[in-house]
Amino acid sequence: MNKEDLIKFCNNILLKLDMDFEKARATSEVLVEADLMGHSTHGVRLLPNYVSDIKNGIMKVNGNYKIISEKKSNIIIDGKLLPGIWLTQEGLKIAITKAHDFGVSTVTIGNSHHNGALAAFLKVVADEGLIGIIKSSVPSNSTVAPFGGTEPLFTPNPMAIGFPTNHLPVIIDISASITTNNMIAEKIANNEKFDFDCLLTSEGVPSNDPLVVKEEGGTVLPVGGMEYGHKGYGLALGIEALSQGLSGFGRKNNPKSMNLSTFIQVIDPEFFSGLEEFKKQMSYTVNKAKNNKPIPGKNIFIPGERALKRRDQALKNGIKLNDITQNSLKDLGKKFNESFF
Repeated sequence: MNKEDLIKFCNNILLKLDMDFEKARATSEVLVEADLMGHSTHGVRLLPNYVSDIKNGIMKVNGNYKIISEKKSNIIIDGKLLPGIWLTQEGLKIAITKAHDFGVSTVTIGNSHHNGALAAFLKVVADEGLIGIIKSSVPSNSTVAPFGGTEPLFTPNPMAIGFPTNHLPVIIDISASITTNNMIAEKIANNEKFDFDCLLTSEGVPSNDPLVVKEEGGTVLPVGGMEYGHKGYGLALGIEALSQGLSGFGRKNNPKSMNLSTFIQVIDPEFFSGLEEFKKQMSYTVNKAKNNKPIPGKNIFIPGERALKRRDQALKNGIKLNDITQNSLKDLGKKFNESFF
């Protein structure tokens, strides 16, 4: 499936819902970018969810964000429940401009709608010779218990870091939990279970059945699992401190429906060792990692390497969507009189 055709399809549907053009275009581009990179859980399969949220007033389609505070290199934004993808792009633009002036810039966004796959934002930043960091959490939702607990408190709390090297950029995209809510939804849609126990029942018993979270009050295990979950628990708490604590939009506000808090930071290496020295240092380490003696039968990949290769292949050969996603988009197209190929 052609990239531009898929962007146009998503864009036209969002425009028919009266979304501002720049918001519709940004949302469509980043959803498709996620599919290009192989992050199908956060790609165009989310479009029907976004449409539903727009119809229910959960995602706003018009207007601008509100600046709560701006102090030299830092800014706090109230996202007004506008599209989180557009807000994250706007936050990155601000942070890039300020990083060129101050070396480091931090933008926090509260009260945002969902912002898709964080990795999909960072190639552009790294290609500019900058370091980008994004961390997000959802104070209106809970699926991950603190380590040792059985009651949901956190969300998977993703974070992504992108930086340049002398070869491919490195794009790290991880979460504080073993799996994500969107992966759980995809498993349920495909009538599948996980290959290993990454979930807990409400009684604290390990499980691989996504329905224990969706329907039975279970939770998602933090990174580290039953033995070392204190690692993911600490990471989740730290991400909420940066995204919710610094933005001033968090669980204390008791927000409803989809409500995201995001931390964005951009660093210009020229204010430190310099871009060329930074790339030399990191290229050396990346090459050492790549040439490390592998476990028998395994390959060593640099974070983001496979995603960027999938992206290149998808640009050449087209994007492949699974049957469930294709059927959901076809149904959406019929409702909006928009042809889906």
